[in-house]
Amino acid sequence: MVTPTDSRVTIITGAGSGIGKATALRLAHAGCIICACDINEEGLRETAKAIQSSGRTCFTGRIDVRDRESVESWCSEVADRFGKIDCLFSNAGLNARSAFDEMTLTQWNLVIDTHVTGAFNFCQPVLRHMVERRSGAIVITSSDFAVVGVPNAANYCAAKTALYSLTKSLALEFASYGIRVNAIGPGPIDTPLLRSGRTQEQYESARRNFESRLPIKRLGQPEEVAAVVEFLLSSGAAYITGQLVQPNGGQVIW
Repeated sequence: MVTPTDSRVTIITGAGSGIGKATALRLAHAGCIICACDINEEGLRETAKAIQSSGRTCFTGRIDVRDRESVESWCSEVADRFGKIDCLFSNAGLNARSAFDEMTLTQWNLVIDTHVTGAFNFCQPVLRHMVERRSGAIVITSSDFAVVGVPNAANYCAAKTALYSLTKSLALEFASYGIRVNAIGPGPIDTPLLRSGRTQEQYESARRNFESRLPIKRLGQPEEVAAVVEFLLSSGAAYITGQLVQPNGGQVIW
């Protein structure tokens, strides 16, 4: 065990780019010990290098969140190495855009398995550690699309709605153990995920479309979402659980 008692051990999935990377950097700067994983080894190395160059701790693992055995083994390694797991940011995700009548089962399963089963695979072993300590905080990346539909993304919307429901269920089930579980519902954020599956021309068209509809009239930045995650994982959010918090530029207003 090498963890100072005042440093929160925080697991972040999808830490190799976008919101995951921005959150890893922000939490490391705040003093957290970052345990970062991603299937993208190059992106993961860049995240770790940025954290370690500032003298902070970053423990990494190249993990496919769909691989239950690898997830359990790595979570156990984190707990053994640092003596605890304080926080989880379950953030790994991807997209496989398609019109519904053309969507393949492979596209459907890829998105559902990565987002939903991936979150299950991480939340279950992490929660077991947190229950033993009777404390912990989890944030799950859902989406605005958990509450509104969008064409050509039925698999993505279904996954994000499932994650919102998972968040609410876990919040109720584990509140008595001192564990909080919340979700974020980002709007359009300028990340590699927003660009994935689009040509540069298609991305620019999508960007202009988003910006024309957003009250704030611009895409969000990963760092702006990271600030929300930091708050939800902190003691400042001690009375918040089971919520979907939406840094979305006003795209969806309840």
